[in-house]
Amino acid sequence: MDSDTEQLEDSSQDLLAEYETSNVSLISLARTLLSPSTMPHIILVTVLSIILYITSSADSLTNISAMAFASLSIGYGISAITSNSTIVKKWITLDYEETDERPFLIRNLAKFRICVFPLVIAFISLLAMLFLFGENGVIPIGDGILPLVMGSLFVVWSIVQGTSFTKWASSTSAKLTDKEKPTYLPMSVLFSIGIIALISSVLATIFYQINNFNLSLSGAFLHSLLFTSVAVLVLVANVGYNWQLKKLASMKYRLHNFSNRWTIICHVFISWHLLTLWRQIFLDPTEIQVLFEELVLMIFTVFIAIWSMTAKGYKSSFRPINEENALSWGLAFGYAYAGSVAMLTTVFDDITTVMQIGHTVVIIAVLYIHRKVLSDIIGQDNLAVEVNRIVEHSEPKNTQTQDEGFNDTEDATFENDSDEDSWQEDDDVDWENKETTPVIEDVEWDTIIEVD
Repeated sequence: MDSDTEQLEDSSQDLLAEYETSNVSLISLARTLLSPSTMPHIILVTVLSIILYITSSADSLTNISAMAFASLSIGYGISAITSNSTIVKKWITLDYEETDERPFLIRNLAKFRICVFPLVIAFISLLAMLFLFGENGVIPIGDGILPLVMGSLFVVWSIVQGTSFTKWASSTSAKLTDKEKPTYLPMSVLFSIGIIALISSVLATIFYQINNFNLSLSGAFLHSLLFTSVAVLVLVANVGYNWQLKKLASMKYRLHNFSNRWTIICHVFISWHLLTLWRQIFLDPTEIQVLFEELVLMIFTVFIAIWSMTAKGYKSSFRPINEENALSWGLAFGYAYAGSVAMLTTVFDDITTVMQIGHTVVIIAVLYIHRKVLSDIIGQDNLAVEVNRIVEHSEPKNTQTQDEGFNDTEDATFENDSDEDSWQEDDDVDWENKETTPVIEDVEWDTIIEVD
C-alpha cells in the first residue's frame, strides 16, 4: 500500500514534468520555419493562397480551386514524409555553399527551384483528382461537394488551434521554480481578474480607436469597458466552475502556481477571440481588416500546430514531425487551412459568419481543455491525498482490531487454563494438612470486603 501511495503522490508531479519537458523552444522552431534556405516556400504559399482565394470566388472556378488547395497540401505533405531522403532534402532546401554571380533578379528567381518538387507532386495529385472526381471522371462528384468538405474542415482547424495553443500554454505554465510561493487563493483570483481586465481593456480600446479615429482615447476606453466586463465575467464563471479543482491546487504551491498561470494564459487567448467576435458583431470592421486579422491568426495557428506536433514528436520514437520537415508539414497544413477559409467564404458568401464560427469553436475548445488539464493534474493529486487519508485512518484501526481479537483469544485461553489449573490444584490439595493453610492473621478484610 505504501508503494502505491507514493506512486500516486508523484503522479501529479510527473504530469507537470511531462508538460514541462514538452516545451520545445519556440525561437528555435521559428528560426527553422523562417530560415532563408527555405524562404521561397513561404513566399509561394502566400502568393498561391491569395490567387486561389480570389479564383474560388468565381462559381466556375470554385471546384478547381478546392482541388488546387488540396493538391498543394498533398504535395507538401509528401515532401515532408520524404524529406529524410538526402536527394529530396537537397531538392527542397537551398545550398548556401553555391556561389552565384548572376544578376540579382535572376539569382533570386532561381531560388524558387526548391519549390519544384512539391509543385510537381501537387500537379500530379491535381491530375489524379480530376481523373477520379472531375466532371468526366471515374467517380464524378458535384461541383459543390469538395468545397463543402474542405469548408467543413475549418471546424477541425479551429479545434487544432485551440488544442495546439493549450498544449503550449500548459507547457509554459509548468515551467515553475521552487522559489515561487503560493498566494492566498482569493488574492490569486483577484490578480487574474486584474490581468484579464487590463489586457482586455487595452485591446478593446485599440480596436475601438481603429474603428473610429475621430473617437478620443478616453472615449474609446469608456466604450471598451462593456467588453472588459464580458471578458471578466467569462473568467469568473470559469473559475467558479473549476473552483473545487483550484481550491485543491492551492494546498500545494507548485500546483497552485501552475493553476494560476494556466488560467491567465488561457483567458488571455480567450479574450482575444471574444474581442474578435465582439468587433464582428457590434462594430463594423472592413473586409481588409478581417482578412488581415485572419491571415495573422492563420499563421499563428500553423506555427503553434507545428510546435505542438514537433514537441510530441521529440518524446516518441516515431517522429512524423521534426526540425527537418517541420516547414513542409506547416506548409501542407497552411494550404489546407487557407483552402478551408476560402471554401467556407464561398459557401456562406460572408467571411464574417465563417470567422465567428471559428472563433466560437476555439473558445469552447480552450475552456474544455482548461478544465481537463486541471482535472488530470489536480484531480490526480487529490486522489493521492484521499488514499493517504484512508491509509492513515485504516491502518491503526486494523491493528487495534487485530490486537483486540488476539487479546480476547488470549484471555479466553488464559481463563480456561486457569480454571483447569485451579481444579487440578483442588484435586491435589491435602485437606487434612493444616500446615499448608495460608496465614491470614495480618490481612485486613474490611478494606477489601464490606460485609452488610
